[in-house]
Amino acid sequence: MEQSKPEKSNKVKPGNVSTVGLREKRETKRRVLQELARLNKKEFGRKVRSDELIVLALSLLEPKHFAELQERSLSNADKLQKQFQDHVKAHGAISKDEFLGQLMRGEMLLKDGKTSIPQPGI
Repeated sequence: MEQSKPEKSNKVKPGNVSTVGLREKRETKRRVLQELARLNKKEFGRKVRSDELIVLALSLLEPKHFAELQERSLSNADKLQKQFQDHVKAHGAISKDEFLGQLMRGEMLLKDGKTSIPQPGI
C-alpha cells in the first residue's frame, strides 16, 4: 500500500506583514498617485507614502461627511422604505400598498424626507 503525502501549498502565509491590499477604482488610484507625486516634489526628506495621505484624509472626516456618504449609498427603494417608515411613525399604521397608492394618486407628497398631505387650493 502506498501512502499519499499531503500536498504542500505554495501560498505565502502572512507572518508579521503590516500592509494589505486595498481595492479602489482606477480613477481613485490615479488621484492618490497624482497627489503623492505633488507632495513628493521637494528637495529634502523622505517620500510621503500613500498610507500617510489616506490616514490624514480619514482623520479630517466629520460627522456630516459620514451622513453624506450614507445617504449616497441608498438606492431609490431604500429611500422609499425610509419614507414609508417615517410616515408610519408620524401618521400611524398603514400598509405599504396603501402608502404607494396615496403617493401615486397625489394624496401625499414627499418633501425633505417627510410625507405631507397637500392642502386643497394650494
